[in-house]
Order: sequence, then structure tokens, then C-alpha cells
Amino acid sequence: MAKVKTTRVWNGLPVEETTDTDTGVIELRSGSFLGTQGDLLATGDGKGKWSYNDQAGFRRRYNNKQRTQGKPDLKPEDFNKKFFTNGIKLFNNDRAAVLNNNENYTGVSQAVRNKVSFAENGIPGVKNPETGEKNNSQGNGVEDPDKNQGEEDSDSFELKPIAEKPIGSVPGQNLRYPLGQIPNLGYDFVTFTAHEYVAAGNIDQLTTSSGLERVGGALETISLPMLPGREESNSVTFGSDSMDAIQAAKGRIALDTLNTFGDKGLTASLAQFGARSKEELDKLLAGPGENKAAIIAYFAGQAAQAPGLMTRATGSVLNPNMELLFKGPNLRTFNFAFQFRPRFEDESVAVKEIIRIFKRNMAVQRSATEMFLKTPNIFTIKYIHNSGEDHPFMNRMKPCMLSGFNVNYTPDNSYMTYQDGAMTGYDVTMTFQEIVPIYADEQQNAGGTGF
Repeated sequence: MAKVKTTRVWNGLPVEETTDTDTGVIELRSGSFLGTQGDLLATGDGKGKWSYNDQAGFRRRYNNKQRTQGKPDLKPEDFNKKFFTNGIKLFNNDRAAVLNNNENYTGVSQAVRNKVSFAENGIPGVKNPETGEKNNSQGNGVEDPDKNQGEEDSDSFELKPIAEKPIGSVPGQNLRYPLGQIPNLGYDFVTFTAHEYVAAGNIDQLTTSSGLERVGGALETISLPMLPGREESNSVTFGSDSMDAIQAAKGRIALDTLNTFGDKGLTASLAQFGARSKEELDKLLAGPGENKAAIIAYFAGQAAQAPGLMTRATGSVLNPNMELLFKGPNLRTFNFAFQFRPRFEDESVAVKEIIRIFKRNMAVQRSATEMFLKTPNIFTIKYIHNSGEDHPFMNRMKPCMLSGFNVNYTPDNSYMTYQDGAMTGYDVTMTFQEIVPIYADEQQNAGGTGF
């Protein structure tokens, strides 16, 4: 017998316990319904440590039972304290009762072997058959279980680090619209997969080129039909730049001086600065007399803080040598528009959940302490061909942020609902922006038409 199921009613909330007699792990689940297994709420591992699997769902169910008893809801911190004191003590006792029962093993030798291992691993309440010691609530073996030596006061507890505020994402969930097969719809579609945003973490990872460094574990995936209006736009930024003869001379002086400083030090660089300054000035004053007159007028204007002096004196200006120069890449933006017209109840539920998933994953997240705000989740977007692979003749996209999301609940200029209140139609528009720019070397093996 590997897994033993028991039930514990904790402050009015029925909790199903599943204890694995091979590993010592205990799982807490909500009640099953019509043969369907309940949701996994919390887990006690094989070394006596506990963690939540669905902290928000666990607290919600607990508070629902509290209300039926006329008791107030517990806030997250109060629920944590209740769980890690009163709750864990009871659940540990239930697990120990299962693990200490020889009837839950295939034989005496397995019972002894497993219980010795559980006791040495620190599972509370387990009795070591070789030493006769029984672990206290801290997982330490004691000779007199009733005295529970080394036990802290019953009100003390070990508060594990609180996980970041859950947003309700369901890893691996895959929703699509429409449901069923629709004639003439075609089989090409687009997928939107939400991922956790991964910050750099250390100074060596502050930059990213592909954007994949910021993509965490996959959460929900939404599959929607390919609609008209699929397009992309690539652009880079160029801008005009000017450098007249005086600025060019200053640049040459600075470059030569800095190169000398790097090779020979400060003294040599100062000498080089003086030599190069004289050389460049002689070069500017050389040539026809009009050059000399204009340059003298320019420097006189600078000294007198009268920039227009050269033009007044000579009727000319320095040639700006204007050139168009590269300024930097641009981040691409993608717009999507979908019309949802649910035809039956299951499709209405699916559309409602799809809208919630997009809104939830684009929203700013709060840290556990609410002192900081965290980056919203990130999306990967793919065009899928009917073969099930990336579309061979469409573009690729780097990881994106959902920067805009709009829902029109009355798309046909009238308010219409089904009998249960579901809207007869929704028009959704979304704006995604890539988190990193596109580089030329990435286009070669990108697939399809490239990025």
C-alpha cells in the first residue's frame, strides 16, 4: 500500500489527506466531487517541511467555511499563522498515524525500513523502531514523547517565507476559441502563451539580445483563429548629424591626445595635445586668404560671445558636412483584433476565461509585502500552420509585453445577452510590444519570413 487517504475537518473545512508510505509526503486537497479529484492545496514533504500549492484557493475555501459559522475572514498573514500553528500540527499527527501503522506497509521489513528513514529525515510524530525515539513537532527524536523535549510553546510556529501574491495563473492550461469544428474556418491559428517575467538576477545578466533570458515558465496558452489584418512593420531610427571643420579639428586633437594617454601616460599626452592643437590651427589658417579671415572671425566671435560675427564679417558660415547617421533600433508593435461570438454555454465560459487570462497576465503584480511592484507576465506569440508547426511563410516574433487590451461588450451597437447573462458578442483588441529589438544576424535562421 503506497498511498493512504484520510479526511480531516479543520475548523469546519473538510480536507482530504493523501499520505505516501513510500516517500512520507502528505498532500492536502479540497474535497473530491463526482469522482473528480480535488484541487491540491498544500504539501508536506518527506523531511517535514510544508509549502502551499494554492495558497489563495486554500484561504478562500477556509474563509467560506468561516462565514457559515459566523466568523470573520482571515487575511493572508492571519491564515498563514493559523495554518503553520494549528493546522500543521493536526496534519502532521494524521500523517504520523498513517506512517506509524504497520498495516499500511506490504510487510514488517518494509515498515521498519521506511519508518527508520522517515524518522531520520525529521518527519514529525514518526517513531523510530530501532531506537524507540519519537520525533517531536520539530522533527527531533526524543525519549519521552509525552514531555516532547525541546518542543517550543504550542503557540510558536515557523513562518515560512510567504510566496509572492498569486495571480491565479494555471500552468499548462490551454484554452481556445472557437470550440468544436467550424466549416470554412481553416486550421491555421495564432497562440499566445503567458510566461513569468525573469529579471536579470545578477550583474552579469543585465542585458539580453534574444529576449529569451526574460522568459520564465509557461503558464496559460490561448489559441485563436487566424484573422485578416496580420501584418508586421520593421524600422530603425536614423537622424541628421553635422560636423564642421572646427569640430573635426577638435575631434582629431582629442583622439590623438587620448590615444597617447593610453599608450604613454599623462606627460606625453599633454605634449601631444599642444602639438596637435598647433598643427590643426595651422591647417585651418592655411590656404586662400579668405579662409584665414573667416577662421579669425569665427574665433573672434567665440571670444566675444557673438556667434554671428563670422557671418557678419565674411557673409559665410562653416560647412556643416551634414550626414544621415544611424541612431538605434526600434521596438516593434503588433496589434491584434478578435471578434468573439459565443454560440453556446461552454463557449461563453471559454471566452470569459480567455479575456480574464489576458487581463490578469498583463496587470502589474504586487510583491508579498506590497512594498514593490513587479513586472507583468510576458507573452510568446506564434503563428501555427495546419501541420501543427510554426507557419513556414509568416513572420516570427520575439517575447512581447501586452501593453494594451480593450474589450467592447456591445460590439453590434446594442446590449444583448443570453438567458444566463453571457454576452452575445465581444470585440477584443490587443497591442503587444517586443521587449528587445531585432538584429540582422538573427534573421538568417529565424524561419518563415524571419522576424
